[in-house]
Amino acid sequence: CLLPLQNSSLMALRLLLPSLVLLQLIAFGRAFFYEAPKRIQKFGDSHYVLRATQYTIDDGVCAPTDEAELRKVVQKHCHTLEVFLENRPIAKHTKAAFLSVKDALQNKNDVSVQQRKFILDSGCGTGRSTLLLGEQYPDHTIIGVDRSFVRLKRNSVENEVNESTDDSLRPFHALSSNVLLVRAELTDFWRCCLEEGWEIDYHYILYPNPYPKKNRLKKRFYAHPSFPLILALGGGKIVIRSNWEGYLKEFAQSVVYASDYYEQSKDRENTAKAYVKNAKDGPHERLDKLVAWTLFEKKYDDVGEKTYELILRP
Repeated sequence: CLLPLQNSSLMALRLLLPSLVLLQLIAFGRAFFYEAPKRIQKFGDSHYVLRATQYTIDDGVCAPTDEAELRKVVQKHCHTLEVFLENRPIAKHTKAAFLSVKDALQNKNDVSVQQRKFILDSGCGTGRSTLLLGEQYPDHTIIGVDRSFVRLKRNSVENEVNESTDDSLRPFHALSSNVLLVRAELTDFWRCCLEEGWEIDYHYILYPNPYPKKNRLKKRFYAHPSFPLILALGGGKIVIRSNWEGYLKEFAQSVVYASDYYEQSKDRENTAKAYVKNAKDGPHERLDKLVAWTLFEKKYDDVGEKTYELILRP
């Protein structure tokens, strides 16, 4: 009486076997054709190099910018900064946000705005790094700036911001006694700081969008028309981090090109000169991974992706 049951089981297995094989082939095909290309880069006709992770950006993903081209772009932006600023009025919401921050700081009785020590966290995302900076530098006012309300709102909710006010109307959020998150356009906020004469002690630019395509070069910070503003803001330390070492190398080289331009210009202050020595030293691999400062940094650390840091000091 068991024989018919065994026969039916064998028949079902025979019918199911092709489907199982097909599923295995699909899984293999995905791994080979989708995941593998993320990690394998071809150099020349037959030489292949295995990339560290699917996030790795190297010369195989985006070739280094031609030195003459990069020099031309950077020095043009140094020369035409005033024209760029004249043609780009400061965004109203950024100006309003800056004035709100200024008023809030003036209303504090501990120290005047002009006497405050500022740390700028540009492109702060959710503000994770801004909060860490606030803990590390309790005697500084830390201002995290990001254009995305969605990213800023994540930390606002986590920190129990008063729900009685529409968050979208808030120009900034005070996450602690010395940490502020501001929704603003970076370039415009930098301009407001310069116009107000705020002195920036430290400036952090952590994991900026790398735009790893040659035709998007001018969207990268060091090749953008606003690059001279970063140098003008100055500070005792400018820190840039990225998982793309080539990005930081070109950032450093752009500092040198800017200094070369200002040296030849008689009517412009050389705001890059103080950072040239560190720029020539270039970036270094980030080895202390005890704390991930941003969500990007955590993601990279979790999969073993190398990250790099460029520190510019006068």
